[in-house]
Order: sequence, then structure tokens, then C-alpha cells
Amino acid sequence: MVGLDEVLARHRVVICAGSGGVGKTTTAASIALRAALAGRRTMVMTIDPAKRLANALGVRSFGNMDARVTVDGVADGRLTAMMLDQKGAWDELVERHAPSAEIRDRILANNFYQHLSESFAGSQEYMAIEQLCELQAGGAYDLIVVDTPPTRHALDFLEAPRRIADFLDRRVIKWFVRPYFSASWATMRFVNRTVGFLFKRLEDATGVSALVEVSEFFTSMSGLFEGFEPRVRRVYQLLRSPETAFVLVASPEEQVLDEAEYFCQRVRAMGMALRAVVFNRVHGELASKRRDLRRGDLEVLLSRLVSRPGVVQELADNFDRYEALGRGDTLRLEAFRRQLRKDVAVVQVPNFTEDIHSVDGLRSMHQYLFAA
Repeated sequence: MVGLDEVLARHRVVICAGSGGVGKTTTAASIALRAALAGRRTMVMTIDPAKRLANALGVRSFGNMDARVTVDGVADGRLTAMMLDQKGAWDELVERHAPSAEIRDRILANNFYQHLSESFAGSQEYMAIEQLCELQAGGAYDLIVVDTPPTRHALDFLEAPRRIADFLDRRVIKWFVRPYFSASWATMRFVNRTVGFLFKRLEDATGVSALVEVSEFFTSMSGLFEGFEPRVRRVYQLLRSPETAFVLVASPEEQVLDEAEYFCQRVRAMGMALRAVVFNRVHGELASKRRDLRRGDLEVLLSRLVSRPGVVQELADNFDRYEALGRGDTLRLEAFRRQLRKDVAVVQVPNFTEDIHSVDGLRSMHQYLFAA
């Protein structure tokens, strides 16, 4: 059976994907720590708005700058962290690819661009991949671990390049740079009655200046768009590269597993490599390990520790409920595992009694993530 250590050894990029709230950030940081402890120059790029794991790793400077992480057992410079700043990443993209300083300044000052770079759907996911491409091309790291954005759907990360490319389609750009976009709706109604009516409604909702800003944005960005399509192709090449491994992080809830199953199907259909699945926050069954433990025996044991009979019954009932929860987790995960390929590493991490907020907590996951 393939283990997660073997997956790390074979790849230069590990992308932790999954639904929001399943522990991707914790898993990504723990994997990066493992690689750094093994002597590899490792970067973990996290997109965690709470910044809790950045604090746990001792990273205090947030932004698109590499920050060295000092951890016992890791040689200096072997572990580096980066907190993706979505707005800062877009600004750096404009800085790198704008044809001139004048156009760069016009784009950065444009109100529509500022809205796009901060809140456009798919923008954060795309910038995470764009940043990944820059890091991978630089060659400074043996392993790059990516914590994908905390979105509700795992597929948002994979679909972000296509979504951005559709938005920046050349036909759309040509439509928005027409001269009458810098005019008022009254001028536009002479061009086309329907267009004039629609943009009157837009003026009522947003103000005509917004339309002018949209036109100015596309006009200013036209030179930058020339190189955008090759970058999107480069993104998809990296996601399909033999050096890139997807690690799906999921929890045992039925809804999460349904989405995880669809994610597996889509990854295969898109020609990308799912190399491991991490089942996180799994409830274990004590009775499955102790077949001799029965309800009556449990009550006798508890009665020796607790003098009040009512409390004994409540504790025994709580144990039964937890066992039922653990049994449900086991059955659902067994069914999920059957549809995975034999070469996909599968690991389980238990439901810890408290959230992980420290390097010691990240180390404690290794015995489960990298069990033989």
C-alpha cells in the first residue's frame, strides 16, 4: 500500500484540496513540517484568513513575502511559509506584466480593478495557482505545499483558471472597449435602444461612472491580456504535471464525502493526479478494538468510579452514542475507499479533543498521516 511519505518523496508540488472546514490548513502545515524535518527545502503557502496556523508556525509577517519558520529539528531555511494576500498578489501580477509604468499606475488606481482584485469570484483561487507557478518556476524549493482557499466547494480551485479566462475573453474585452462606454446612457440609446435601456438601469443601480471605469479597466488591461492566455495554459500544465500531487482532505460527514467523491471523478476527468486522501476528524470505535466490552461490563466499570447510578447511566448512554458515531464513520469511509484506485494513499486522522494551534500539535498528526 502506498504511504503519504512516498507521495511526498515523488513530487515537488502537493496541493491540499477539499471542502471548507475539513482541516486543509492543518494538514498542509503538518505535511510541510514533515518534509522539512526530512531535510527538504519546503514552502507552505497558506490561504487561511484566521492566520491561526501562521501564528502556530511563528510567522508574524503576513503577505506575499517568504517568511522563514524556526522549528526545533528543522535546519535554518528549510521551512518557509507564505500567507497569500489576494489583493497584493493581483497588484504584483500587474507590476510584472503591465507594458509600461503609466498603464500600471492607471490599472492600480482603477476602482473596478480594485473591486475585481478583492472580491471577484474565483480571484483568490486563481491567484493561489498563479503564485504557485511563480514559486515552482523559481526552483528555490524541493517541495511546495499549497493550502487551497477555504471555499465551500473543492472544485472551485480547479475551475478558477477557466472562470478567470472566460471573464477575460477577448470578445468580452472588445465589447467593453467600444467608444460609447465612456459616454452617458443618453448617448448609448442612440446606438441601440435596448442597450440604452439596460445601461440606464445600470446607471440607476451603480452610476454611469462605474461603466466608464469598466471601460477604462479593459482598455488599460488590453496589453496585459495578450500574455494571459499562455499563463492560464501554464497553470493547467502545472496542475497536470507528473511533479504535482493532489491530496484530498475530507471529513466523515456524508455531505462532505459526496462532494469529495465528485471531486475525485472530476480530477480524473481533467487528467490530474489524485495521490492521497486524508480522512480527518474521524471518530474511532472502542468496541471494535475491545470485543469483550459489553454494556453491562461498562456499567460495572463506571460504577466503581462514580457513586451516583444516574450519572453511570448517562455516561454509558454517551458511550453508546459515540460508538454509533464511530461506526457510522467507519462504514462511510469503507464505502468511499472502495471507489479509490489502489495507488492512492489513504490515511485517517482521529478527531482530536481540541483544535491544533501549535507546532507540537502539527507533529502529533505525523503518527497518523505517515503511519506505516
